[in-house]
Amino acid sequence: MVVPPSERERGQRFYRDVLGCQVTVKPNGMDLVRLGGDFGIGVVYDDSALSASDRLNSIWLDLRTDDPEELKQKILAFGIKEIEFWDKEHFYFQAPGGQVFRLVGKTEDVSKCQP
Repeated sequence: MVVPPSERERGQRFYRDVLGCQVTVKPNGMDLVRLGGDFGIGVVYDDSALSASDRLNSIWLDLRTDDPEELKQKILAFGIKEIEFWDKEHFYFQAPGGQVFRLVGKTEDVSKCQP
């Protein structure tokens, strides 16, 4: 994802300190955020990044965790606001840099989720 350079430090702290992800700073100035297993997000910092509101129209991802409520509280304590969405059973948020996530339990079957 492409993120404004001004959001780099906060994004790194959020992914590392709140979500517990491994954040690797590449020599080319890009960050690699390892979200678990073999899945990661590449973050490129450039002033041409879309606005935060435009990034709400991008892909939304599930973030699986053993304890969604505990992680939700850590995210809120970091200063991230909840995104209001029709699915009231889950917590949706926009991480620093603009990526939107839905918190779900690791064993939760989300295939039946519907409005």
